[in-house]
Amino acid sequence: MNQILMTENKKKKDKNKKEKKSSGPIEIKGIVRFFAVVIAIFGISLIGEGSYAIYKEAEEKDPKTMPVVTIGRLNDTAVIYVEHSTEISKIIYSWNNGEETVLPEGGRTAQETILLPNQNSVLNITIEDMNGKKVKYQKQYNIEGMDIAKPVIEVEVEDGNKKMTITATDDTEIAYLSYQWENEEPVTIEATEPGQTKIIEELDLTPGTKKINIIAEDVNGNVEQIEKEIVATTSEPKMQLIQNAGQIIIEASDEDGLSEIKLNLNGKQYANKLNGEKEIKLGPVGLKEGNNTILVEVTNVSGYTKKASTELQYTP
Repeated sequence: MNQILMTENKKKKDKNKKEKKSSGPIEIKGIVRFFAVVIAIFGISLIGEGSYAIYKEAEEKDPKTMPVVTIGRLNDTAVIYVEHSTEISKIIYSWNNGEETVLPEGGRTAQETILLPNQNSVLNITIEDMNGKKVKYQKQYNIEGMDIAKPVIEVEVEDGNKKMTITATDDTEIAYLSYQWENEEPVTIEATEPGQTKIIEELDLTPGTKKINIIAEDVNGNVEQIEKEIVATTSEPKMQLIQNAGQIIIEASDEDGLSEIKLNLNGKQYANKLNGEKEIKLGPVGLKEGNNTILVEVTNVSGYTKKASTELQYTP
């Protein structure tokens, strides 16, 4: 006798709105959507159509002793999530009547991600606990004609530029693009037209090094997420080496301010920690007779580092 354990309702999307906020509270819909996707990526819940398992067979039919199994889809993978009152020993799965794969476990919850086949198939799952009790489940996946390709996210940013561009593209239809700077509120930009395949968003940058989390989802529930560290600076450090007989002086400057300057002279390191000065001199430092190898590194307050190297001949 079959028993449906869990059913996930298909989510509805409104493709005729565009929502964009840079700070402060955002609408409930945006919050729910953004964090639902983040949780899905890290495996606490599942995204996809028809997340459910059908109970097939159990050695003991008491519902209190049976594991709760959710089988969902995330892009081109099936995601299995199991909760049990007893420690889980292993998860065994196979596609149709094919070879079985055994996944060792060791807790009362377990999650596994399985690559979907390229044809319509039945996923067979057996959950075995530490007492040797087994429960079997099945899930039908109709792959043919299904969109399982996730969107593509591209980030364009250049050193010294005050702008950054995020582009989310999907081969079928894009639903929304969402981004969040660390310690800031998420911002969601929804597609505005039916059949839209691309969303482009240009962001203003402020000097500094920050991480940004970006998520894109298409209309079929395929999700892509990236996290990127952005070094934003409105200028590049400048440096100049001045030789005076047997000595050298390094002059450095930056419009945003300097945080550190390093000089490596013939393998010997000189370093100065700075406090945002816009101009600084390091030296004088003495040269040795003959050939001198010099490497200079200047870092500004945004974390951007510029390097230069040269060789100087000194004859007393």
